[in-house]
Amino acid sequence: MIPMSVERRIDSTNCAVTWWIDGSMMELDRTKKHIQTPDSDAWNREMYVVRVFDQLVYNTDRNLQNLLIDPEWHIWMIDHTRAFRLYANLQEKKNLVKCDRQLLEKLRGLDTASLQLLKPYIGNPEIKGLLSRRDQIVKFFDDEVKAKGQNEIIYDRPTR
Repeated sequence: MIPMSVERRIDSTNCAVTWWIDGSMMELDRTKKHIQTPDSDAWNREMYVVRVFDQLVYNTDRNLQNLLIDPEWHIWMIDHTRAFRLYANLQEKKNLVKCDRQLLEKLRGLDTASLQLLKPYIGNPEIKGLLSRRDQIVKFFDDEVKAKGQNEIIYDRPTR
């Protein structure tokens, strides 16, 4: 749900070059034009992933201009320049509603060693914060499953 970016040197400056989603529209445009999604359940399942991811990386700048919608109505998250904060706590626990089964399992397996690949872009303090938030997200959904049942909280999102 995040377009591929690669580090490149352009005009003596290190930068990120990101693949653009052809034929996409911004969520801002969809909202302004009052365009309804063709499948609200599928849309909501993708938005739940966006919300979990933003809590994980502590993205403080998710807005309607940095969500793209491709022609098949899949959501793509762009612009993570205000993410990967040091905070150990979740930003907005209320944004955690439901979770994709595969995402939750991937979160369970996330560890310090696998996050070393993100260096030099983030350091140990950011990794520590991310893992703390991961622990809280996993605990939150485990508690919700116990309270409400797995079918109310965990879902299977088709792979793209």
